[in-house]
Amino acid sequence: MKKEEIKYDPIRDTFLKGLTYISTNPNNVMKVSISILALLLLLIIYNNRSNNQDSSYNRLISITTNKHLDGKEDLSISGFKEVLKTYSHSESYNQAYIYLFNYYMENNLLDNLEMMIEDNKFYSNDNNIQASLHLMHGDYFIRIKNNDKAIKSYKKCIKLFNIYDRETYVKIKLCMLYNDIMMDDEFNELYNTIRVDEINDFQLKSLYEQIGS
Repeated sequence: MKKEEIKYDPIRDTFLKGLTYISTNPNNVMKVSISILALLLLLIIYNNRSNNQDSSYNRLISITTNKHLDGKEDLSISGFKEVLKTYSHSESYNQAYIYLFNYYMENNLLDNLEMMIEDNKFYSNDNNIQASLHLMHGDYFIRIKNNDKAIKSYKKCIKLFNIYDRETYVKIKLCMLYNDIMMDDEFNELYNTIRVDEINDFQLKSLYEQIGS
């Protein structure tokens, strides 16, 4: 082995090259360091704000929900409205949306429901929750006698639900709509897709048998 090979240290050589680059290019090194530090600070600030915002969302939606459960309807409705106005996509937003939508449906406040559908930021990674949104919208379209949109909403539900009883419930609702508007072929096709032996809920089975007769 040669003497030169014994003395060669790749780690030491790389370190010396780095020092040489820093000493000959101080401005470039400083710019890169400042950029990295600024990026890290931005990420930390963003994460802290996101965490604080999520905590704030959770606190407000919990307080508002408790007011609703305690029968303080006026206070809870104003709280849910505030959530929809100020929150972005979040589970807190989704929860407030469902409560407020159901409240408007119960009180037949159709103009409010229309605005909620038009200005809708509801989104969930859970298909069953997302399907519930389309189910609510379908019920609203039934209320205003917009059958085409009701059919589209119910079909979206059926594709998303992975709980069979819920899927069957929407199929039955859609079958009932087909029956009302005399779409017999569509009724028969959809009705025949229902697997009655897989229905767990007794009332749902009874309803299935009733519409079939």
